Amino acid sequence: MTQFKFPQNLADHLENEIYNKLIASVQTDVDKYNSMWAKREQEGRTFHTKKKYNRRDEIVEEKIYWYSLTKGLLSITFFQEDSYGQMVNDYYRPWHCKVNLEACFKNARQQRDHAVALCEQRVNSHLAITDEVKINTLKLGKKNLIEGFVSGVTATNENFKIYLQMMWNYRYGENSANGYMTQYVQYRSDRRGARQEGKSVQQAITDADRQAKRDEKLAIQNEKQMAKWAKFQKLPVVMEKWIDKEIKTLAAIISDEGLAKIRLQAQQMNYEFDEAWKIKSITKDIETHNALRNDLRHWQNDETGLKSLFDKGIDTRNKLKEMYGV
Repeated sequence: MTQFKFPQNLADHLENEIYNKLIASVQTDVDKYNSMWAKREQEGRTFHTKKKYNRRDEIVEEKIYWYSLTKGLLSITFFQEDSYGQMVNDYYRPWHCKVNLEACFKNARQQRDHAVALCEQRVNSHLAITDEVKINTLKLGKKNLIEGFVSGVTATNENFKIYLQMMWNYRYGENSANGYMTQYVQYRSDRRGARQEGKSVQQAITDADRQAKRDEKLAIQNEKQMAKWAKFQKLPVVMEKWIDKEIKTLAAIISDEGLAKIRLQAQQMNYEFDEAWKIKSITKDIETHNALRNDLRHWQNDETGLKSLFDKGIDTRNKLKEMYGV
């Protein structure tokens, strides 16, 4: 299967265009903020305010908190204040700022990658998995345009051409995704010549991505299941110790001493004690506990039987107890 790959020189051109325009847009804010903050200091003020409505619809002034700007494409230096003996940023009092070049580079690279991926998806949607790409003539056109064609042959040696135009523009300020400048791209494409037969390259890529995600999800599930099984394997030993105590506790209830204690309580509280029913009920509980204890001892030497139980969904301590009614 031949995939179309966007030419690296055109990708570099896109990135440089985005990077330069993004820096210029951010620099406008840098100049604005630095001028505004310097004026504040010259006037002897330590913070800015803005007007807003309170809950009673009254116009009040509120101090501006500048922390959110530190999460964008600006690198800001704040005045310091003493907080319990430690000097920290006073986010109400920014000092000066500059363009965060590293953040701008990363943002430009992300925008470029997004545009390139969309272009590759568009061309690969016109390619069949049996097609072979021979020529790529994509080049820069006038202004914000990349155009040309991708040609090749089918499995039956028939020729085809995929014509493409990639056009872009920019959104600035609040209309942009990052608050400064983002590129948005549009495409026009069509295939001419030999018809596309069968599944497209893009569909094959999409299917492979989906399968990879399913495989990853299954691998995580299997890993969790293996960890759960490793824990469940220890239950026969752990639960045998617990159930031994339970059986001893039950046996103590219907011992001579235990029954005498219950009879005395019945006399003190003036109710009739059915001793035969109590003995029968507790004896049944002991038998149930003994059945589980015997199986627990057996499973300590029968991992296959324990795993079979685990695979049926009896995979926790509580489920095992519910199965035996203990």
